Amino acid sequence: MSESEDKRDRLKRDYSDWELFKRLVGYTRPHWFLFSAALSAMFLSTFLSVVQPLILAIAIDSFIIPGNVEGLGFISLIYFSIAVLSFLLNVIASYFTTITGIRIITKIRQEAFYQLQDLSMDFYDKEATGRIVSRVTNDVERLLNLLSTGIIDAIVNVMFLGMLFFILVYLDLRLTLAILIIFPFLAVFTVYFRVKARSAWQRTRRTIAKVTGYYQEAISGIEVSKAFAAEDFMTNEFEILNLENYQARIKALILFAVMFPVMDMILALGTALVLTVGGVAIGTETMTVGVLVAFLSYLGRISQPIMTLSNFYNNLLSSMAATERIFDILDRTPSVIPQDNKKLRKVEGAIEFNDLTFAYDDETGPVISNFKLSIPSNSSIALVGHTGAGKTTITNLLCRFYDFQEGKILLDGIDIREINLNDYRQWLSIIPQDSFLFSGTIRENLLYGKPEATDEELEQVLLKVGAFDFVMAKGLDTEVGERGSRLSMGERQLICFARAILSDPKILLLDEATSSVDAHTELVIQQSMHHIIENRTAIIIAHRLSTVRSADRIIVLEHGEIKESGTFQELLKMKGIFADLYEKQFTGQEL
Repeated sequence: MSESEDKRDRLKRDYSDWELFKRLVGYTRPHWFLFSAALSAMFLSTFLSVVQPLILAIAIDSFIIPGNVEGLGFISLIYFSIAVLSFLLNVIASYFTTITGIRIITKIRQEAFYQLQDLSMDFYDKEATGRIVSRVTNDVERLLNLLSTGIIDAIVNVMFLGMLFFILVYLDLRLTLAILIIFPFLAVFTVYFRVKARSAWQRTRRTIAKVTGYYQEAISGIEVSKAFAAEDFMTNEFEILNLENYQARIKALILFAVMFPVMDMILALGTALVLTVGGVAIGTETMTVGVLVAFLSYLGRISQPIMTLSNFYNNLLSSMAATERIFDILDRTPSVIPQDNKKLRKVEGAIEFNDLTFAYDDETGPVISNFKLSIPSNSSIALVGHTGAGKTTITNLLCRFYDFQEGKILLDGIDIREINLNDYRQWLSIIPQDSFLFSGTIRENLLYGKPEATDEELEQVLLKVGAFDFVMAKGLDTEVGERGSRLSMGERQLICFARAILSDPKILLLDEATSSVDAHTELVIQQSMHHIIENRTAIIIAHRLSTVRSADRIIVLEHGEIKESGTFQELLKMKGIFADLYEKQFTGQEL
């Protein structure tokens, strides 16, 4: 990850821990019954654990020291029964809390996925895929412990400490005051630890996101790294990122490794004070042995809730860092705002770009400025020009992947920003240069274009694009592999063509759709082109100028402006930019 990406990660929306925690707890509301049942079971279990040392004191003072062994067996049975009942209540509470936690993280992951579907393309331009995947997998999973047992354990242990304080005061005020001496030390240490630990966990989450992101890129680009024998370079880069994550984790773990021994030392000081005060009190016969033993038992139990609360705080810090990253996605607002007011019952396909100005960001400046173009319905327009001329930008704006800053795009005289976004996109299809197929079968990939399509419809569309023979030979239920890796480039592109026209779109966008295919597949596509664009408005982007020969009009772009316009033969006769491009591509061939 670059320094700019790391800086951008640090400049996320500023959330307070309390705001994050409150929102996270809000996810428990639909599961209030399970949450309440778990809390009740844990509270009862805690109450029983508080009672146990009192029974121990009674057994010592009333039965063991006086030598009354007759009732000792009954007291022992009560003590053991309380322990068993407390164990069963803990099992029940753990079961309920685990179910609650799993349901909540499932809901959060679902919301994150829905949000990622809604976010506009500018979000994906700025965020690495691996970082996004890390947020919706690792970060969401990190919340499980906090939501399943952490919150309830924290509530119950706070209750336990409260009950414990009153019982300690009831048993002996002197010993209670002796214990209170150590609490300022615990408070100061906890505040100091909080500041250091939060910073450590935030750095840990950032570094693991870097590692995950690099994994994603390395796997996606494995063919490139092998082709350039760049395995050592990739390994070195990964080692640097992995070392950063290692160092961040070590720093965080050292903090917690120091924390628990320090807390043990402070509690040992409290035990020493209790032994001193209690021993003197027993010597002066102002305290019984049973009370001192019970007090020491309670003191030993103080460490457990304090440790649990410390672990909870550890988990909370880590979870808050993860929660911050998750809510940063959930709170993003799509730059392209869907409208629900106008739905199109019929589309003719007339498109008009009216004084269009668009920039991807403020730093790079406009890609196109005051762009004007009218495209009649059922006509084919080709956009050609050098790389960076603005061809793909125009199709991206027409698809509303981005919204333009100035001007209008009209479809049959209606501003496309006033049309329901989902309804609008059902009337158009795009065939990108990257022939992307999802993991699954050929049939499943085709059905993305029209989920309710029958096999007969699939076969008809495959015939139109010239893909029928090879698909039928393989079978519609053939697995295509990740990104279509089990098919050739030409086969993948033909399936993309079939998928695009299966829904019978009125507007068809072909963005370098034949640039990555072999000559045979390009010939098949060209021979099928009249079937593909028939009764549709087609916008064709192509570097191979031979593929735009049959277009009704060719638009030559340069720096976002129209420089030439006409038919194939008209542009050649102009001997301008298009003729120069054509001659460079076909030097030595007859024009």
